[in-house]
Amino acid sequence: MLTPAGVSYGAVIFDLDGTLIDSAASLQGAAAAMMADLGLAQPDVATVSGMVGNGVPPLVARCLTWAGADPALATEGERRFRDHYDADPVTGVDVFAGVPQMLVTLAQGGLRLGVCTNKPEAPTATVLRALSLGPFDAVVGGDTLPQRKPDPAPLLHCQAQLGPPVSQTLFVGDSTVDAQTAQAAGMDYAHVRCGYQNGALDQEPTVMLRSAAELSAVLSTE
Repeated sequence: MLTPAGVSYGAVIFDLDGTLIDSAASLQGAAAAMMADLGLAQPDVATVSGMVGNGVPPLVARCLTWAGADPALATEGERRFRDHYDADPVTGVDVFAGVPQMLVTLAQGGLRLGVCTNKPEAPTATVLRALSLGPFDAVVGGDTLPQRKPDPAPLLHCQAQLGPPVSQTLFVGDSTVDAQTAQAAGMDYAHVRCGYQNGALDQEPTVMLRSAAELSAVLSTE
């Protein structure tokens, strides 16, 4: 498929939280339960939304910092967060409007589709299955490799599974973490404004979107 600028893509890789789905309420539920287990104050949805993007360990660390808690609680906090979240990563999750049809349209147009997220593999698979999102030809989670975004390794690992070279692959995300990952991988980047961590980007994205659902209109089959 071609962008209006004439760049040919054979694959598109998506971030998950804040890009395809609104999972803030689900993540806040697990974070609040974890903090309650530790006898600490519990952040609301808006607070947790600003902490999402780098995976579980940074999320837990940010919750502890927000509560003024001992950083030494991080290991126990991560264990408790994963226990709560892995038990139910779906309740409170909404798919952004138009995303399912967008994915189907791109797949029917011949694009290979992937997901590269800092969410661990197991809950990622549960969410994608429960919400019938796809079809995806490759899914890379935050624990698939030793590295997590913004390290480019997970994104390049996903791209390698899809087949088309980096120059023909577009990454779609919602955060500065995603933008930094694409830049480090040398990959074109489409930025979604509706996500969680929309700080200033280091450089202009290839494409700016109000939502990921717009992507099927941005890409053409000319």
